[in-house]
Formats: sequence, structure tokens, C-alpha cells
Amino acid sequence: MITDNGNRKSVYMSMKARPVGLNRLGIGNTQVSIDINARVLNENYGLGFCMDTLDQLMDILKKSGIELHHDFLKESVLSLVHVKNDVNVHIENLLSEFAMITPKRFYTTYRKNSITLESINKHHKTTTCIYGKYAEMVSNKTKYEGLEIDLKDFEGISRVESKFNGWRTVAKFFGTRNFIDILKQENVNSILINNILNGQLMETPQLDLSRFKTISQLSDYAKAKLLFDHTDGNIELIKHEFKLRLGEKTKVNYQMRKIEKLLPFVQNPEGRILKSIIELKQQLKE
Repeated sequence: MITDNGNRKSVYMSMKARPVGLNRLGIGNTQVSIDINARVLNENYGLGFCMDTLDQLMDILKKSGIELHHDFLKESVLSLVHVKNDVNVHIENLLSEFAMITPKRFYTTYRKNSITLESINKHHKTTTCIYGKYAEMVSNKTKYEGLEIDLKDFEGISRVESKFNGWRTVAKFFGTRNFIDILKQENVNSILINNILNGQLMETPQLDLSRFKTISQLSDYAKAKLLFDHTDGNIELIKHEFKLRLGEKTKVNYQMRKIEKLLPFVQNPEGRILKSIIELKQQLKE
């Protein structure tokens, strides 16, 4: 059913006629707006929207009674983008290793099956979520009903999904809003994860106090341990403690750089190798 509301028309489809994954469709005099996700691809859900599934997408819309001009996708612009990669790394290992690092410029939220890293940029927010795909699908089975997929194919898979909300954020990050141009961009999540992990040591040796050659260096380590224990490793709270003592007008960058270099030794004095995060980074580059 189509209703005319001035210059904009709204299209209502019965649940039976609407493909799974097609959330909303709007038709105006000069444009069509579609809110759609990869579930519409059915058996190719795991592939997501990519150059290999564009013909299938157009065919699905056509079979649903939505026949668009053949240049529609080439001319499409995006106001919301989700970029996903599936990696063969267990989510439990990733969660335990991410708990050992302190990303800068990101708010970190841990849940049972996921970690969410949200940039603190007020104007162009990006959110990256890493979660166990199989557990998510099992807990939301009705969401995937009717799809010709086997949930067990996603066992052991962690999904990295980054969200760019709003057309300004999309344009800022990708340098374009064009659908095809964005699909052709590579290593998006690899770039974001590297940005999140910037400055984080993937491997640290076992703590040996002899590495601190001066009283000043030993004092810095003691200071880092005290602040870490007092703030439970919260970087912003550590920064706040410095500001209380240095004054609001004094920058704390120098003090924070010294503390951040020592935090891996405070967190894991026995040493560490973040094997799962290293593997995550490698698979995202492939």
C-alpha cells in the first residue's frame, strides 16, 4: 500500500511480502530511501553487502515488487554504515586480552559476549563492537528464522562490527557517501582496530626491577602501580588524579606518557603476549 503525504510517499508492505532484513522503504518525488540489512541476502548473509552480492540484492528487491533503475546503486548515498568482518578467534580469548590494555580516546564497555569501543569524538562518533557471533545468533534465534543458514557455521567466530552513524561521520571517515565507493574500500576494520590499539604493547617481558636504573624510574613505576590499583586502571581517572595535584592549567601529557608506558608491567608483572589480538589484527588485514 502507498500513501501520499505531500511530496513524500510511504510504502507499506505486509510482513509476508516484505523480505527479511528490509526494515523501511520510502519513496519521494526524486529519491528512494531504504533501510536494509544483510539478512535480506538469506543464504549469503555471512557475506554481507559486497560487490559479489549486489546483483542478488537488486534481484531480491525486484521480486518484492521494488524495481529500481539499473544505475540506482551507483547513485546511492549512505547515511548509516555498518562494516563487519568475521574472524576465527574465540571471543573469550579476545575479551580476556582486551581487559589487559587501556585504549586511548575510546570508552570501553564489557559484556558477557562482547566488548564495545566507542570513540570519544563528539562530532564524528564511531563504535566498534567485537562479539561472539554464534552466541549472539543463538540468543536471537527469531531474528534469523527463515534464513537458509546453519548457525553452527558461526561457532568459534568473532565478529568485528563498526558503526558509522550519521552522514557527516560517513563522509568524514570514508571521504565519500557513495555506496559503491564505500563497498570498494578495504581494511576498514583493520584501520579502526589499529587506531584503537595505537601505543598498546602486544608483548611485554616479565617484570625485572633491575630495568629501573634510577630512583626516579623506580618512583615512576611505584606511582603507576599506585594509580592503577586506586583507579582500577581507568585512564581518565588517573589523568584526573594528576590534574588535582598539578592544577587545571597545567597539562598532564608528559606525566601520562610515562605512566602509560609502565602500565603493561603493572597489569601483568609476569609478562604477556596478546596472541589472540595479534591474530585478530592479522586476519583483519587479509
